[in-house]
Amino acid sequence: MENKVAGKNGRMDRRSMVKNGTALLGAGLVGSFAVPPVESSEKFLNNIFNVKDFGATGIRDDNATIPVRSAIDACNSAGGGTVYIPPGNYTVGTLELKDNVNLNLEAGATLFLSQNAADFIQGSRTMIFAQGAKNIAVTGRGTLDGLAQYEFVEMRGIDPEIAVEIEIARKAGVDMRRYYRTGMQTYMFILNNCHNILLSDITVINSPLWNIRLNDCNRVFIRGIYIYSDLEKGVNADGIDICCTSNVTISDSVIVTGDDAIVLKTPERRGQDKVNPVENVVVTNCVLTSSSTPLMIGTETFADIRHVIFSNCTIRNSNKGFGINVQDGATVSDIIFRNLTVETNRRHWNWWGSAELCKFKLSRRTDNSKLGRIRDIVVDTIISHPRGTSTIKGHPDQPIENIRMNNIQIFMKPEDAIDKRSSHALLIENIKGLFIRDMAVKWDEVNPEPAWQSALVLKNVSDFEIRSFSGRQGLVNGSGPAIHLENISEGLIAESRAEAGCKTFIRVSKAESRNVVLRKNNTTKSSKPVLYD
Repeated sequence: MENKVAGKNGRMDRRSMVKNGTALLGAGLVGSFAVPPVESSEKFLNNIFNVKDFGATGIRDDNATIPVRSAIDACNSAGGGTVYIPPGNYTVGTLELKDNVNLNLEAGATLFLSQNAADFIQGSRTMIFAQGAKNIAVTGRGTLDGLAQYEFVEMRGIDPEIAVEIEIARKAGVDMRRYYRTGMQTYMFILNNCHNILLSDITVINSPLWNIRLNDCNRVFIRGIYIYSDLEKGVNADGIDICCTSNVTISDSVIVTGDDAIVLKTPERRGQDKVNPVENVVVTNCVLTSSSTPLMIGTETFADIRHVIFSNCTIRNSNKGFGINVQDGATVSDIIFRNLTVETNRRHWNWWGSAELCKFKLSRRTDNSKLGRIRDIVVDTIISHPRGTSTIKGHPDQPIENIRMNNIQIFMKPEDAIDKRSSHALLIENIKGLFIRDMAVKWDEVNPEPAWQSALVLKNVSDFEIRSFSGRQGLVNGSGPAIHLENISEGLIAESRAEAGCKTFIRVSKAESRNVVLRKNNTTKSSKPVLYD
């Protein structure tokens, strides 16, 4: 079939469109490819498949599922190319990408999620789907809209991950209703076992479930995209989920999501004998907002997650900065969080997080779950404005190993919620190998929280070194120490400084504490440099 594209005055061939400078070619670009000179462009243009040539009208009330599928099939049969979606509104169900197909949405083109279950491929539950495909892409300045729907009703059951927080909210008199999903329960992207994926420049909004889910994929490039789900209602509407996938770069994107913005997981999948690791992932130059965690690893951790860098990101208006949660026996290692600015705000009680900078947690999901490991983690160059207590907690039977924190600024702000949770600035527990350099904790003096206590607490920590730490207790008139040490061993605190108003700078509790050296600390502004229980 000869490829035709509708013009202003009817249909014209593609060579004529180049000569006349039509909207398809715009300023010399089709998708992300430069338009070659007319003399050499025939083959390239013949591999552009306009969905309007296959029956799509661009009118929202006209279902475009079959026309777009037909264009994808034709493109794939021709050996590959671009399926072009011109400006307009298109209602679609599942669109399955196939080898060597670039689905290109022009600026002004919107794909709306169909509300008819018959428009979805059985078992896919998604708008964009691919299974075992290679060299696939979704590009352009267009939009995919999931038309998410919610209802605000009484809580259904207790979420065990936040059982404590739920009870605090209940006792504080918080309305215990929350939002749940209604309508079509679908994702926007599910890509399974695919190789060489590009997602570029698109906008994805209002997903009923996770926006982009990548399962067992390899070589993934995501750049310049915008994702949005409602910050109050968007439960389970994660931004990008990297599941059992390797060699991934995510950059230059803006993600605003009710649930996690970018999360790495290794879940079990039905029908698969092996759970693949997540490895070789770089996330950089992004602006993130989340009602849960913008940069997250876990909780599903049935295989290892390793060699990951989160860097150069601005995190604003989020319920937590970043986190690691290992519950299923895997090892999370070789992770770097670097060059981040973090601002947190408390969310509705049903979201995970308490407006802390970070939360690392090693535990068992059930009594029969394997106990995993967290080790070799770097947190470097962070400016943060949290409202909650940041925690790094290993397991009594398996400490977190080798945590290095450098150049960290923590400006504690009062909680913007009636169900108070905050106490210390940073609580570190069950760790072997902790190294802190250049950390400063400052507390809001205008609206202090009555429950504020210590700037830094170490419990059951061995082989540690703290240098150039500065801070005081949370309340000027509080009795707690700036640094509280309990059951610690083989450590050094050196060249650190008590801030003005400090009562006790260092308090050492429990007879089990041993072999700790205090050296060259400036305690002139503290009432009591060291207190031994």
